[in-house]
Amino acid sequence: MPLFQLKSLSQTCTLPDAAGDHSASQRLAQYRLGREAVYFPAFPGSRYVPFAAVSKVMARYTSMPLTGCCGKALPMICVRLFYDGEFYQDFMFETRKEADRLLDAVQAARPELDVERLTSDVRAI
Repeated sequence: MPLFQLKSLSQTCTLPDAAGDHSASQRLAQYRLGREAVYFPAFPGSRYVPFAAVSKVMARYTSMPLTGCCGKALPMICVRLFYDGEFYQDFMFETRKEADRLLDAVQAARPELDVERLTSDVRAI
């Protein structure tokens, strides 16, 4: 059980048993993947995006600079979950396998959604 109460990012959808779903969730990089939501660390405590509130999902290749504005960059995969219409939350992953686990969980919970997956293994950054 988390120390602080779990809070939903969505204003229209909250889970009745978020603590139970969080305790049964699996680790996915720095996030937790439950059956009904994806959880991420925030201050104070944790927040979550319920899959029932998700309206659009997309995955894109991106990079994270290592040395400031110029120089080397760490290739990453960004999964963006849109919820409550105009709001979104980004989830960053180092491997495609981790990103696909989140995309698969969203598609399993919401089969009617069109999930935009990565088209190839080539990183066009």
